[in-house]
Amino acid sequence: MAGRPRTISEERVMVALATAVGQVGPSRLTLADVAKEAGVSTGVLVGRYGSKRDLLLGFVRWGLSEEAFIRPMRAAFESATDPVEGLIRAVVRSAGPDLGPEEFANHLAFLHLELADGEFRALLGEHDAAVRAELAGYLRSAMASGHVMTGADVDALAAAVDSIRNGTQITWAMTRSQPLAEALRRDLSTLLDPYRRNKEER
Repeated sequence: MAGRPRTISEERVMVALATAVGQVGPSRLTLADVAKEAGVSTGVLVGRYGSKRDLLLGFVRWGLSEEAFIRPMRAAFESATDPVEGLIRAVVRSAGPDLGPEEFANHLAFLHLELADGEFRALLGEHDAAVRAELAGYLRSAMASGHVMTGADVDALAAAVDSIRNGTQITWAMTRSQPLAEALRRDLSTLLDPYRRNKEER
């Protein structure tokens, strides 16, 4: 692979790619689409990434990295004094903004591509394990501070939170009866409220 030009940042390329995927979907996406969105020539992307598949792999690695995904979740968690509320904020932050129906469908098509390809799928599996470990850490903090009942199965709860993080987004895309953040808060509160300890119990 050729040396990477320094005239454009990695983040700029990846943000442009995310926008282009939302507009046309992964199957119709071309390097020219991404280059146009990023404001560079197609040759710059070819020189840096080589092929569309390599660019998409780079996008997945970047989007699932600790810097791009885990750190913003952690910042949201730490913004709340109540760690259960912090966990909810972290999950809402991980879901990102509401997307229009066509844009959401195009991003979902990208997920289908990832699940069908072993290399992409392996990255998703590693990422999911990291997210569940992060969520379990939030729950342990909540338990240590007396906000969650002692003895709760933290790993099982983290897995359930992660399932809501993924599943609620799909259900929301079909119904759109309320903002995505509200739907996530509703479902997470339904799961977590029975495990909360009120002030008198702490």
